[in-house]
Amino acid sequence: MAEMITLFLEQNRREVYYIPNRIEDENGRVYVVDAEKLGNGGNAVVHKCVDYVTGEEYAIKFQLSLKTKRIKRFMNEIKLLQEVEHEQLIKYIANGKCIGKYKINKQEKNKEIPFIIMTLANKNLRDFLLEREEIDFSEYIAQFQGLAAALAVIHKKAIHRDIKPENILVSGETWLLSDFGLCKFHDADEEEDLTGDNENIGPKFWMSPEALNRTIGNKDEIMKCSDVYQLCSVFWYIVNKRHPSGVLTKDDWLGPEHIFDVIYNSLSHDPGKRPHDGESLFLKLCEATLAG
Repeated sequence: MAEMITLFLEQNRREVYYIPNRIEDENGRVYVVDAEKLGNGGNAVVHKCVDYVTGEEYAIKFQLSLKTKRIKRFMNEIKLLQEVEHEQLIKYIANGKCIGKYKINKQEKNKEIPFIIMTLANKNLRDFLLEREEIDFSEYIAQFQGLAAALAVIHKKAIHRDIKPENILVSGETWLLSDFGLCKFHDADEEEDLTGDNENIGPKFWMSPEALNRTIGNKDEIMKCSDVYQLCSVFWYIVNKRHPSGVLTKDDWLGPEHIFDVIYNSLSHDPGKRPHDGESLFLKLCEATLAG
């Protein structure tokens, strides 16, 4: 008899689902789900799973917020992951649905819970940085360039809108951009934007000026360069161990001088002064690195 795994969101323990520890993806491949939770977001939980045949380990993300809009966003995330590929993007493995049992008014009922299986990472960048007193330029500059190039791949299809240290995963020695649930596709005919007019868009402490301005009633547009701002906010944090809030000057910078201008300009309140997308950021980082 299969063991049962408990799934719930940290912020909503009243809605608890129970699934068998052996589940199948849409192609019939079997995975064994570990009971220990790896991560928890606003709408989904992540566990480790093992391919029953090969023994390979992966991460499995279960969508537990089952409102129609949330499910559509999750399916958009799956679609995007299937279409993009870069060594510093989280890799799609498989997806599917399983039956989650829950109780309401002492009666047991079933709900269909969608899931996606992806690359397994050791930890997220926030936890990684908490363990490290400092990171050498030789280590982080290659990661910066790779993440900018990965963002360029995303920008061919969508705007990410949710870049923060928790959504950059560390797998071995590679940092991976992940979590595409808030992405907005460029092709309006391909995917509708599921964001409401008054809905906050982006990570609470890592929003671009455009996203923050929207929270106070302005109609600013969130663009590719908004992603550049978010990513370079994380870069600034990595180099300086400080959040790039307030008025920044060169005196606040602890990294090498030759990449300062690229990062600093990317954090401009004026979107026109930033690299306009991931590819532009990647090229500017490469040029600055070579010049140094």
